[in-house]
Amino acid sequence: MPDTKKISVVITGLVRNPELFSRSLDSLRGLAGVGDIVLSTWDTEAQENATRLAEFQHKQGLKIIAVPEPDKWSGNLLSQMKSLYVGLNQVPAGSYVLKTRTDVYIEPEALRHVFEKDLALTPAQNFSQVRHPFNEKVCVWGVEATSPFYIHDLFFFGRHADISKLVNMDIRYDLLYQMSKEKIHIRRFLHPFLHEFPIFEKFLHIEHVLGNTDKFPVEYRYAVLEKLLEDEAYILIMALYFRVVGTYFTNDWGKQNVFTWSNIPDQIEFQPGMTLSDLLLGNRQYLALMLRGDSLFSAMNTLSFGICPVGERFVAALRQLDELDDLRDAGKHLDLSDFISRVLSYGEEALALVRNTYGSEPSEHD
Repeated sequence: MPDTKKISVVITGLVRNPELFSRSLDSLRGLAGVGDIVLSTWDTEAQENATRLAEFQHKQGLKIIAVPEPDKWSGNLLSQMKSLYVGLNQVPAGSYVLKTRTDVYIEPEALRHVFEKDLALTPAQNFSQVRHPFNEKVCVWGVEATSPFYIHDLFFFGRHADISKLVNMDIRYDLLYQMSKEKIHIRRFLHPFLHEFPIFEKFLHIEHVLGNTDKFPVEYRYAVLEKLLEDEAYILIMALYFRVVGTYFTNDWGKQNVFTWSNIPDQIEFQPGMTLSDLLLGNRQYLALMLRGDSLFSAMNTLSFGICPVGERFVAALRQLDELDDLRDAGKHLDLSDFISRVLSYGEEALALVRNTYGSEPSEHD
């Protein structure tokens, strides 16, 4: 039986549901290997709720670190990054870290599953020259199937050194790219891979075209996606992404109902024999296609999905990747500037469809 991991927990956010938070603390304290549990919060929050937080300290051994809240930058992005950074500095550098939030309750069975999981990297041969950004896999929940590195960040788990790389305050994401509201998720998980796989940076220039799901009806998104799934460059970028995310992350928490939260996103799951057209274009009721489990990543390695035109394009792209001695060379034959121009035109075509359907271009508040 493998040794029990030494696990620290970093919790961020404001305590607005004391009962749920207390339930989480009790659950975490009952799990093997869990040591430090740290609440990283702001000094004003700690002062205003001093009595309540003192009870959590006394009854459940909660450690509280309170620092001044940073000025607003790009919404609450800077606050999220700083609170995790501060929390990580309060727990042992050699531990594994579960990052979660005050308003999330994760089922103990799901936590045991990932705590006991073998997270060793098993990269393919053409990853041999890649400087691995992580020492082991990072456990995440909710990998989106159409936009690289759009991964939900409510909670995640991995080695301290690897989780530390998910903190970045790089302003390029705010100054260089016109990104959608999902940029907090994307920049967190993409950043460790930008140097080794710069092709993903190109996608940031057009991420907003596919990601404007808060502004436009769902028909807009799938009009763009249909065009993208016919585009060689997009297929290659996504094929590479599935190989990379399947190598460095796991999306498997051992059960379907993993946690309690106020607004849990719907998920889809790749099933044996399913076509990629069914998976990617057959769930049009969803604004985002959040994957459950690792089955799609496995299918991308074994080419074990049903036959359809989209699947045939992915097979061709995946075989291209397999022929490379160095996976970092993927896409070097492509004219990515032309790809960016094409995708912008896909967005304009989709907007025209929306205007024709709805009579006018929708606003951000529609």
